[in-house]
Amino acid sequence: MFNVRLTMRKSAFMFTAIFAALLTPAFAGGGAAGEETRPVTVTLGYNAFLSDSFTDAPAPIDVIRAELAARYPDIELEYLTMPQDMLDSLTIWMASRDDTVDIYGMDQPWVSQFGRSGWAVPLGAGIPNLEELIEPAGLDTFSYNGERLGVPFWGSAAGLYYRGDILAEYGFEPPETVDDLVEIVKSVQAENPDTPGFLWPGARDEDLVMYYSTLLFAFGGRYGDAASGYEFDSPASLKALRFMRQTVEEGISPPNAQNWERLEARRNFVAGEGIFLWDNNDMVTWLDDPEQSEIAGNWGFMPFPAQPGGESAAITGGFAFAANPFGKHTNAALRVLEVIADTAVQKGFALAWGPVQYARDLYDDAEVQRYNPNVDRLTPVLAAAKTRPPSERYAELSGLMQEELNAAVTGTVPIEDALKRMTERADALGN
Repeated sequence: MFNVRLTMRKSAFMFTAIFAALLTPAFAGGGAAGEETRPVTVTLGYNAFLSDSFTDAPAPIDVIRAELAARYPDIELEYLTMPQDMLDSLTIWMASRDDTVDIYGMDQPWVSQFGRSGWAVPLGAGIPNLEELIEPAGLDTFSYNGERLGVPFWGSAAGLYYRGDILAEYGFEPPETVDDLVEIVKSVQAENPDTPGFLWPGARDEDLVMYYSTLLFAFGGRYGDAASGYEFDSPASLKALRFMRQTVEEGISPPNAQNWERLEARRNFVAGEGIFLWDNNDMVTWLDDPEQSEIAGNWGFMPFPAQPGGESAAITGGFAFAANPFGKHTNAALRVLEVIADTAVQKGFALAWGPVQYARDLYDDAEVQRYNPNVDRLTPVLAAAKTRPPSERYAELSGLMQEELNAAVTGTVPIEDALKRMTERADALGN
Protein backbone atom coordinates (compact mmCIF):
# COMPACT_ATOMS: atom_id res chain seq x y z
CA MET A 1 0.00 0.00 0.00
CA PHE A 2 2.87 2.31 0.86
CA ASN A 3 4.46 1.63 -2.53
CA VAL A 4 1.18 2.41 -4.30
CA ARG A 5 0.82 5.73 -2.44
CA LEU A 6 4.45 6.59 -3.13
CA THR A 7 3.97 5.84 -6.80
CA MET A 8 0.84 8.03 -6.91
CA ARG A 9 2.68 10.86 -5.12
CA LYS A 10 5.57 10.60 -7.58
CA SER A 11 3.19 10.64 -10.52
CA ALA A 12 1.34 13.67 -9.15
CA PHE A 13 4.61 15.47 -8.51
CA MET A 14 5.88 14.73 -11.98
CA PHE A 15 2.64 15.98 -13.58
CA THR A 16 2.77 19.18 -11.54
CA ALA A 17 6.41 19.75 -12.41
CA ILE A 18 5.81 19.21 -16.12
CA PHE A 19 2.76 21.47 -16.12
CA ALA A 20 4.67 24.20 -14.29
CA ALA A 21 7.58 23.87 -16.68
CA LEU A 22 5.27 24.39 -19.63
CA LEU A 23 4.26 27.73 -18.16
CA THR A 24 7.77 29.03 -17.60
CA PRO A 25 9.41 31.51 -20.00
CA ALA A 26 11.90 28.85 -21.04
CA PHE A 27 9.12 27.21 -23.05
CA ALA A 28 7.69 30.42 -24.44
CA GLY A 29 9.66 30.21 -27.63
CA GLY A 30 8.92 26.61 -28.43
CA GLY A 31 6.78 25.44 -31.31
CA ALA A 32 5.08 22.13 -31.78
CA ALA A 33 5.72 19.18 -29.50
CA GLY A 34 9.23 17.88 -29.79
CA GLU A 35 10.89 21.23 -30.57
CA GLU A 36 13.96 22.30 -28.68
CA THR A 37 13.01 24.90 -26.13
CA ARG A 38 16.20 26.44 -24.67
CA PRO A 39 17.42 28.27 -26.62
CA VAL A 40 15.36 28.30 -29.82
CA THR A 41 16.99 29.66 -32.96
CA VAL A 42 14.55 31.24 -35.38
CA THR A 43 15.78 31.76 -38.94
CA LEU A 44 14.64 34.89 -40.77
CA GLY A 45 15.17 35.08 -44.52
CA TYR A 46 15.34 38.44 -46.29
CA ASN A 47 17.63 40.33 -48.63
CA ALA A 48 20.74 42.21 -47.55
CA PHE A 49 18.95 45.50 -46.83
CA LEU A 50 17.96 44.39 -43.33
CA SER A 51 21.55 44.92 -42.20
CA ASP A 52 21.74 48.38 -43.80
CA SER A 53 20.97 51.77 -42.32
CA PHE A 54 20.76 54.89 -44.47
CA THR A 55 21.27 57.14 -41.43
CA ASP A 56 23.33 57.02 -38.25
CA ALA A 57 20.59 54.92 -36.58
CA PRO A 58 21.18 51.19 -35.99
CA ALA A 59 20.34 48.78 -38.79
CA PRO A 60 16.89 47.14 -38.43
CA ILE A 61 18.31 43.65 -37.82
CA ASP A 62 20.22 45.00 -34.81
CA VAL A 63 17.10 46.68 -33.42
CA ILE A 64 15.09 43.47 -33.83
CA ARG A 65 17.74 41.40 -32.04
CA ALA A 66 18.05 43.88 -29.19
CA GLU A 67 14.29 44.00 -28.58
CA LEU A 68 14.01 40.23 -28.92
CA ALA A 69 16.76 39.67 -26.35
CA ALA A 70 14.99 41.98 -23.90
CA ARG A 71 11.59 40.35 -24.25
CA TYR A 72 12.33 36.73 -25.15
CA PRO A 73 15.89 35.86 -24.10
CA ASP A 74 15.22 32.19 -24.87
CA ILE A 75 14.88 32.99 -28.60
CA GLU A 76 17.87 33.67 -30.82
CA LEU A 77 17.52 35.12 -34.31
CA GLU A 78 19.55 33.90 -37.26
CA TYR A 79 19.50 36.16 -40.32
CA LEU A 80 19.70 34.34 -43.66
CA THR A 81 20.64 36.80 -46.41
CA MET A 82 18.70 36.00 -49.56
CA PRO A 83 19.05 37.36 -53.11
CA GLN A 84 17.19 40.53 -54.05
CA ASP A 85 14.68 38.47 -56.06
CA MET A 86 13.51 36.06 -53.38
CA LEU A 87 10.31 34.80 -54.99
CA ASP A 88 11.82 31.87 -56.88
CA SER A 89 13.56 30.52 -53.79
CA LEU A 90 10.52 30.95 -51.57
CA THR A 91 8.19 29.33 -54.10
CA ILE A 92 10.42 26.26 -54.32
CA TRP A 93 10.78 26.06 -50.54
CA MET A 94 7.09 26.44 -49.81
CA ALA A 95 5.98 24.02 -52.52
CA SER A 96 8.29 21.38 -51.03
CA ARG A 97 7.30 22.24 -47.41
CA ASP A 98 10.89 23.24 -46.70
CA ASP A 99 11.87 24.44 -43.21
CA THR A 100 14.97 26.47 -44.15
CA VAL A 101 13.40 29.65 -42.82
CA ASP A 102 10.90 30.21 -40.03
CA ILE A 103 10.17 33.81 -41.12
CA TYR A 104 10.49 35.33 -44.58
CA GLY A 105 9.90 38.65 -46.30
CA MET A 106 6.68 38.71 -48.36
CA ASP A 107 6.25 41.22 -51.17
CA GLN A 108 2.76 42.70 -51.47
CA PRO A 109 1.98 41.15 -54.90
CA TRP A 110 2.64 37.64 -53.55
CA VAL A 111 -0.11 37.76 -50.93
CA SER A 112 -2.87 36.12 -52.97
CA GLN A 113 -0.60 33.32 -54.20
CA PHE A 114 0.85 32.59 -50.78
CA GLY A 115 -2.52 32.90 -49.05
CA ARG A 116 -4.30 30.59 -51.47
CA SER A 117 -1.49 28.02 -51.19
CA GLY A 118 -1.40 28.10 -47.38
CA TRP A 119 2.20 29.29 -47.32
CA ALA A 120 1.83 31.79 -44.46
CA VAL A 121 0.63 31.30 -40.89
CA PRO A 122 -2.48 33.39 -40.07
CA LEU A 123 -1.44 35.81 -37.34
CA GLY A 124 -4.75 36.62 -35.64
CA ALA A 125 -4.54 34.15 -32.77
CA GLY A 126 -0.74 34.22 -32.55
CA ILE A 127 -0.48 38.02 -32.19
CA PRO A 128 -3.85 39.09 -30.72
CA ASN A 129 -2.81 42.75 -30.27
CA LEU A 130 -1.59 43.17 -33.85
CA GLU A 131 -4.31 45.66 -34.79
CA GLU A 132 -3.46 47.79 -31.78
CA LEU A 133 0.06 48.17 -33.14
CA ILE A 134 -0.37 48.38 -36.92
CA GLU A 135 -2.83 50.47 -38.92
CA PRO A 136 -5.55 48.38 -40.63
CA ALA A 137 -4.54 49.73 -44.06
CA GLY A 138 -1.13 48.09 -43.70
CA LEU A 139 -2.56 44.83 -42.39
CA ASP A 140 -5.17 44.74 -45.17
CA THR A 141 -2.39 44.91 -47.74
CA PHE A 142 -1.04 41.63 -46.41
CA SER A 143 -4.34 39.82 -45.78
CA TYR A 144 -6.03 37.00 -47.66
CA ASN A 145 -9.67 36.03 -47.14
CA GLY A 146 -9.74 38.13 -43.99
CA GLU A 147 -6.65 36.51 -42.45
CA ARG A 148 -3.70 38.71 -41.48
CA LEU A 149 -0.64 37.03 -43.00
CA GLY A 150 2.16 39.52 -42.48
CA VAL A 151 3.62 42.21 -40.23
CA PRO A 152 4.38 45.17 -42.52
CA PHE A 153 7.72 46.94 -42.08
CA TRP A 154 8.22 48.69 -45.41
CA GLY A 155 5.62 50.35 -47.59
CA SER A 156 5.51 52.61 -50.60
CA ALA A 157 2.99 54.67 -52.49
CA ALA A 158 3.71 56.33 -55.82
CA GLY A 159 2.79 59.93 -56.54
CA LEU A 160 3.85 62.94 -58.57
CA TYR A 161 6.95 64.97 -57.74
CA TYR A 162 7.13 68.45 -59.20
CA ARG A 163 9.54 71.38 -59.36
CA GLY A 164 7.86 74.07 -57.30
CA ASP A 165 10.35 76.72 -58.42
CA ILE A 166 9.69 76.11 -62.11
CA LEU A 167 5.92 76.13 -61.65
CA ALA A 168 6.14 79.41 -59.71
CA GLU A 169 8.40 81.00 -62.34
CA TYR A 170 5.84 80.32 -65.07
CA GLY A 171 2.81 81.15 -62.94
CA PHE A 172 1.39 77.66 -62.54
CA GLU A 173 -0.13 75.83 -59.58
CA PRO A 174 0.47 72.06 -59.23
CA PRO A 175 -1.60 70.20 -61.85
CA GLU A 176 -5.13 69.10 -60.98
CA THR A 177 -5.57 66.96 -64.10
CA VAL A 178 -3.36 65.06 -66.53
CA ASP A 179 -4.17 67.73 -69.13
CA ASP A 180 -2.82 70.37 -66.72
CA LEU A 181 0.45 68.47 -66.47
CA VAL A 182 0.78 68.41 -70.27
CA GLU A 183 -0.06 72.11 -70.52
CA ILE A 184 2.59 73.06 -67.97
CA VAL A 185 5.31 71.07 -69.72
CA LYS A 186 4.44 72.49 -73.14
CA SER A 187 4.40 76.04 -71.79
CA VAL A 188 7.83 75.69 -70.19
CA GLN A 189 9.28 73.96 -73.25
CA ALA A 190 7.92 76.69 -75.54
CA GLU A 191 10.47 79.04 -73.96
CA ASN A 192 13.08 76.40 -73.06
CA PRO A 193 12.87 73.57 -75.61
CA ASP A 194 15.66 71.57 -74.00
CA THR A 195 13.91 71.29 -70.61
CA PRO A 196 12.94 67.65 -69.90
CA GLY A 197 9.28 67.55 -68.89
CA PHE A 198 7.70 64.46 -67.35
CA LEU A 199 9.94 61.58 -66.23
CA TRP A 200 8.72 58.00 -65.73
CA PRO A 201 10.02 54.41 -66.06
CA GLY A 202 9.10 52.62 -69.28
CA ALA A 203 11.49 49.67 -69.06
CA ARG A 204 10.13 46.14 -68.93
CA ASP A 205 9.94 46.10 -65.14
CA GLU A 206 7.46 46.01 -62.25
CA ASP A 207 7.49 49.82 -62.06
CA LEU A 208 5.96 49.99 -65.54
CA VAL A 209 2.96 47.99 -64.28
CA MET A 210 2.59 50.38 -61.36
CA TYR A 211 2.83 53.47 -63.57
CA TYR A 212 0.28 52.05 -66.01
CA SER A 213 -2.00 51.28 -63.07
CA THR A 214 -1.72 54.89 -61.91
CA LEU A 215 -2.82 56.13 -65.33
CA LEU A 216 -5.59 53.55 -65.61
CA PHE A 217 -7.28 55.00 -62.51
CA ALA A 218 -6.48 58.56 -63.62
CA PHE A 219 -8.47 58.03 -66.82
CA GLY A 220 -11.40 56.37 -65.02
CA GLY A 221 -10.54 52.71 -65.55
CA ARG A 222 -10.49 49.67 -63.29
CA TYR A 223 -8.60 46.39 -63.25
CA GLY A 224 -11.35 43.82 -63.27
CA ASP A 225 -10.20 40.42 -62.04
CA ALA A 226 -9.74 36.80 -63.01
CA ALA A 227 -13.30 35.87 -62.04
CA SER A 228 -15.14 38.62 -63.93
CA GLY A 229 -12.53 39.27 -66.61
CA TYR A 230 -9.75 41.83 -66.71
CA GLU A 231 -10.51 45.23 -68.26
CA PHE A 232 -7.13 46.08 -69.70
CA ASP A 233 -8.65 46.71 -73.15
CA SER A 234 -11.23 49.23 -71.90
CA PRO A 235 -11.51 52.77 -73.33
CA ALA A 236 -9.88 54.13 -70.17
CA SER A 237 -6.96 51.71 -70.50
CA LEU A 238 -6.56 52.71 -74.13
CA LYS A 239 -6.39 56.39 -73.10
CA ALA A 240 -3.82 55.58 -70.42
CA LEU A 241 -1.48 53.79 -72.79
CA ARG A 242 -1.95 56.36 -75.53
CA PHE A 243 -0.92 59.01 -73.04
CA MET A 244 2.25 57.07 -72.23
CA ARG A 245 3.12 56.85 -75.92
CA GLN A 246 2.05 60.46 -76.60
CA THR A 247 4.41 61.89 -73.99
CA VAL A 248 7.38 60.34 -75.79
CA GLU A 249 6.23 61.15 -79.33
CA GLU A 250 5.46 64.80 -78.50
CA GLY A 251 8.58 65.43 -76.42
CA ILE A 252 6.66 65.86 -73.17
CA SER A 253 8.89 63.07 -71.86
CA PRO A 254 12.48 62.35 -72.93
CA PRO A 255 12.79 59.63 -75.62
CA ASN A 256 14.78 57.48 -73.19
CA ALA A 257 11.87 57.34 -70.75
CA GLN A 258 10.43 54.38 -72.66
CA ASN A 259 13.49 52.35 -71.66
CA TRP A 260 14.29 53.87 -68.27
CA GLU A 261 14.17 51.88 -65.06
CA ARG A 262 12.79 53.81 -62.09
CA LEU A 263 16.20 54.74 -60.66
CA GLU A 264 17.29 56.29 -63.96
CA ALA A 265 14.20 58.52 -64.03
CA ARG A 266 14.80 59.41 -60.39
CA ARG A 267 18.46 60.32 -60.88
CA ASN A 268 17.60 62.73 -63.68
CA PHE A 269 14.92 64.49 -61.63
CA VAL A 270 17.15 64.76 -58.57
CA ALA A 271 19.85 66.26 -60.79
CA GLY A 272 17.43 68.99 -61.85
CA GLU A 273 16.66 67.48 -65.26
CA GLY A 274 12.87 67.43 -65.22
CA ILE A 275 9.68 69.24 -64.23
CA PHE A 276 7.63 66.25 -63.10
CA LEU A 277 8.45 62.71 -61.95
CA TRP A 278 6.30 59.69 -61.16
CA ASP A 279 7.98 57.83 -58.28
CA ASN A 280 7.57 56.33 -54.82
CA ASN A 281 7.25 58.31 -51.59
CA ASP A 282 10.60 57.40 -50.05
CA MET A 283 12.43 60.31 -51.72
CA VAL A 284 10.76 62.91 -49.51
CA THR A 285 13.16 62.13 -46.68
CA TRP A 286 16.27 63.28 -48.53
CA LEU A 287 15.33 65.56 -51.42
CA ASP A 288 16.23 68.58 -49.28
CA ASP A 289 19.70 67.18 -48.56
CA PRO A 290 22.08 69.19 -50.77
CA GLU A 291 24.60 66.37 -50.67
CA GLN A 292 22.11 64.08 -52.43
CA SER A 293 19.84 66.47 -54.30
CA GLU A 294 20.27 69.39 -56.70
CA ILE A 295 16.69 70.53 -56.13
CA ALA A 296 16.68 71.00 -52.35
CA GLY A 297 13.89 73.36 -51.32
CA ASN A 298 12.43 73.47 -54.82
CA TRP A 299 10.15 70.46 -55.04
CA GLY A 300 6.73 69.19 -54.04
CA PHE A 301 4.98 65.83 -53.80
CA MET A 302 1.30 65.14 -54.41
CA PRO A 303 -1.16 62.44 -55.48
CA PHE A 304 -0.98 61.81 -59.22
CA PRO A 305 -3.61 64.02 -60.90
CA ALA A 306 -6.69 62.51 -62.55
CA GLN A 307 -8.83 63.46 -65.49
CA PRO A 308 -12.50 64.34 -64.89
CA GLY A 309 -14.25 61.06 -64.10
CA GLY A 310 -11.03 59.43 -62.99
CA GLU A 311 -9.37 59.24 -59.58
CA SER A 312 -5.95 59.81 -58.13
CA ALA A 313 -4.21 56.56 -57.33
CA ALA A 314 -1.08 55.99 -55.27
CA ILE A 315 -0.13 52.47 -56.29
CA THR A 316 1.30 50.67 -53.29
CA GLY A 317 4.14 48.30 -52.72
CA GLY A 318 5.98 47.04 -49.72
CA PHE A 319 7.11 44.07 -47.66
CA ALA A 320 5.92 42.29 -44.56
CA PHE A 321 7.38 39.45 -42.54
CA ALA A 322 5.38 36.23 -42.51
CA ALA A 323 5.75 32.93 -40.67
CA ASN A 324 6.49 29.75 -42.61
CA PRO A 325 3.87 27.10 -41.68
CA PHE A 326 6.48 24.43 -42.41
CA GLY A 327 9.20 26.03 -40.27
CA LYS A 328 10.87 24.32 -37.33
CA HIS A 329 9.74 26.83 -34.70
CA THR A 330 6.36 28.26 -35.57
CA ASN A 331 5.45 29.49 -32.09
CA ALA A 332 8.83 31.12 -31.60
CA ALA A 333 8.50 32.72 -35.03
CA LEU A 334 5.23 34.29 -33.92
CA ARG A 335 6.98 35.78 -30.89
CA VAL A 336 9.60 37.31 -33.20
CA LEU A 337 6.85 38.76 -35.40
CA GLU A 338 5.20 40.15 -32.28
CA VAL A 339 8.45 41.97 -31.48
CA ILE A 340 8.76 43.27 -35.06
CA ALA A 341 5.20 44.64 -34.87
CA ASP A 342 6.00 46.55 -31.69
CA THR A 343 6.49 50.31 -31.90
CA ALA A 344 10.14 50.13 -30.82
CA VAL A 345 11.13 48.02 -33.83
CA GLN A 346 8.86 49.87 -36.25
CA LYS A 347 10.50 53.08 -35.07
CA GLY A 348 13.89 51.49 -35.73
CA PHE A 349 12.86 50.92 -39.36
CA ALA A 350 11.66 54.53 -39.64
CA LEU A 351 14.94 55.92 -38.29
CA ALA A 352 17.13 53.71 -40.47
CA TRP A 353 15.10 53.53 -43.67
CA GLY A 354 12.60 56.38 -43.70
CA PRO A 355 8.92 56.88 -42.83
CA VAL A 356 7.24 54.06 -44.74
CA GLN A 357 5.74 52.03 -41.90
CA TYR A 358 2.11 51.52 -40.85
CA ALA A 359 2.71 51.60 -37.10
CA ARG A 360 0.10 53.54 -35.14
CA ASP A 361 1.18 56.99 -33.88
CA LEU A 362 4.74 56.45 -35.16
CA TYR A 363 4.97 59.78 -36.95
CA ASP A 364 4.02 61.80 -33.87
CA ASP A 365 7.35 60.74 -32.39
CA ALA A 366 9.75 63.69 -32.20
CA GLU A 367 12.79 61.57 -33.07
CA VAL A 368 11.08 60.06 -36.11
CA GLN A 369 10.18 63.58 -37.26
CA ARG A 370 13.75 64.77 -36.75
CA TYR A 371 15.13 61.91 -38.83
CA ASN A 372 12.43 62.28 -41.49
CA PRO A 373 11.79 65.88 -42.55
CA ASN A 374 8.80 66.46 -44.85
CA VAL A 375 6.99 63.43 -43.47
CA ASP A 376 3.82 65.54 -43.52
CA ARG A 377 3.86 65.46 -47.33
CA LEU A 378 3.00 61.74 -47.30
CA THR A 379 -0.50 61.97 -45.83
CA PRO A 380 -2.41 63.11 -48.97
CA VAL A 381 -0.64 60.53 -51.12
CA LEU A 382 -1.26 57.64 -48.73
CA ALA A 383 -4.95 58.61 -48.68
CA ALA A 384 -5.07 57.73 -52.41
CA ALA A 385 -3.51 54.28 -51.93
CA LYS A 386 -4.50 51.55 -54.40
CA THR A 387 -3.13 48.04 -54.73
CA ARG A 388 -1.70 46.55 -57.91
CA PRO A 389 -3.83 44.36 -60.24
CA PRO A 390 -5.35 41.43 -58.31
CA SER A 391 -4.23 37.91 -59.09
CA GLU A 392 -3.34 34.73 -57.25
CA ARG A 393 -0.67 34.28 -59.92
CA TYR A 394 0.62 37.81 -59.76
CA ALA A 395 4.20 37.12 -60.84
CA GLU A 396 2.94 35.69 -64.13
CA LEU A 397 0.38 38.47 -64.55
CA SER A 398 2.99 41.16 -63.96
CA GLY A 399 5.42 39.50 -66.37
CA LEU A 400 2.97 39.44 -69.26
CA MET A 401 1.83 43.00 -68.51
CA GLN A 402 5.42 44.25 -68.55
CA GLU A 403 5.96 42.57 -71.91
CA GLU A 404 2.85 43.97 -73.59
CA LEU A 405 3.05 47.45 -72.05
CA ASN A 406 6.69 47.93 -73.02
CA ALA A 407 5.98 46.73 -76.56
CA ALA A 408 3.23 49.35 -76.87
CA VAL A 409 5.24 52.16 -75.27
CA THR A 410 8.23 51.58 -77.53
CA GLY A 411 6.01 51.30 -80.63
CA THR A 412 6.97 47.70 -81.32
CA VAL A 413 3.30 46.66 -81.22
CA PRO A 414 0.22 48.83 -81.89
CA ILE A 415 -1.38 49.98 -78.64
CA GLU A 416 -4.76 48.37 -79.38
CA ASP A 417 -3.13 45.03 -80.21
CA ALA A 418 -0.97 45.09 -77.07
CA LEU A 419 -3.95 45.77 -74.79
CA LYS A 420 -6.13 43.15 -76.49
CA ARG A 421 -3.39 40.56 -76.12
CA MET A 422 -2.66 41.63 -72.53
CA THR A 423 -6.32 41.14 -71.60
CA GLU A 424 -6.56 37.74 -73.29
CA ARG A 425 -3.37 36.50 -71.67
CA ALA A 426 -4.43 37.78 -68.25
CA ASP A 427 -7.83 36.09 -68.53
CA ALA A 428 -6.16 32.85 -69.61
CA LEU A 429 -4.16 32.75 -66.38
CA GLY A 430 -7.31 32.28 -64.30
CA ASN A 431 -6.92 31.89 -60.54
